Amino acid sequence: MKRSVRLAMFFFFVVTGCLVLWENYHKPRLLVLESYDKDYVWTQEVEEGIARELDGNHWVTIRHHYMRTKRFSDAPSLRRAAAAGRKAVDDFRPQVILAVDDYAQKLVARYYVNKPGIKIVFAGVNGRIEPYGYDHAANVTGILERKQIAALREILTILAGSAGRPLKVAYLSDPALSSRCNVDTAAECDWSPHDYLGGYIVPDFVRWQKKVRELAGGLDYLLVSGYRKLPRRLGEEGFVPPKEVMAWTVANLKVPVIGMNVFNSRDGAMLSVGVSPYEQGEVAAKMALDLLSGRREVKDIPIKRASQYVVSMSESAMARYRVKVPRVFEAFARATDNFYP
Repeated sequence: MKRSVRLAMFFFFVVTGCLVLWENYHKPRLLVLESYDKDYVWTQEVEEGIARELDGNHWVTIRHHYMRTKRFSDAPSLRRAAAAGRKAVDDFRPQVILAVDDYAQKLVARYYVNKPGIKIVFAGVNGRIEPYGYDHAANVTGILERKQIAALREILTILAGSAGRPLKVAYLSDPALSSRCNVDTAAECDWSPHDYLGGYIVPDFVRWQKKVRELAGGLDYLLVSGYRKLPRRLGEEGFVPPKEVMAWTVANLKVPVIGMNVFNSRDGAMLSVGVSPYEQGEVAAKMALDLLSGRREVKDIPIKRASQYVVSMSESAMARYRVKVPRVFEAFARATDNFYP
């Protein structure tokens, strides 16, 4: 009798285990392919948006892969990141790749354009999709990240009220891929009535300091977004801490810094207007779920542009420059936990 019970229990667990393995093996698979590291604040907030859509969808097997290109971006590191990313795809065999930010597209996702059995949803793409072959792809959709120039121009117009004239602004950036795309996008935008003096990409902190000094006398505001990939000198290992870059810039520029990423104010920029990372994650994740469930096909999901933005503010910087903006901006920043001392 005991032997029969043990045998029955054994077969029960074997069958149950096989059923669980079979179910997991046949679940739709989603690979979230992140260009950057999980410690990067933009990545964390994009993933928060993704989680809002994916949490509770236990019928999907989800795996995350981080390419860490914000931390390591020399040519050998990028080659390794590309190889590791493609291996993650080939090993996991996802039905959908949710590729976030430009390096995920450039180094990995574009190699799966029009590949049978796999679909691509992109997010956080700053530049054009043509270099990745997405414009003619039958298996690609997603959401574009575009700096909110119109919103930024409106804020500049409010700030211009006290100056009594259009403002002079310039854009300074590190050499990161996303930053270069942002400079190109800003150059194509209509900044009127303000005087946009152009975008400048510098390769290291020494040249950043030199350019800040050059611009200092002819600006009303300096625009920044990316400065996390500045070695102290060209060819040196590692990058200058972003808070150090911002602190030096604020101390030596003498005019306010306006950020084009919401986290810039966390580093010390007076005011920032950034694309909502949460929207990027939520929209892309919803597209991925629609494709995995079969509710929609790629051809039925048009590529979208970012429509939401987030405002952040530094209270001490606003006071230092005696700048006032409508209180609704402060309320917005406080409501989204982006109001800093």
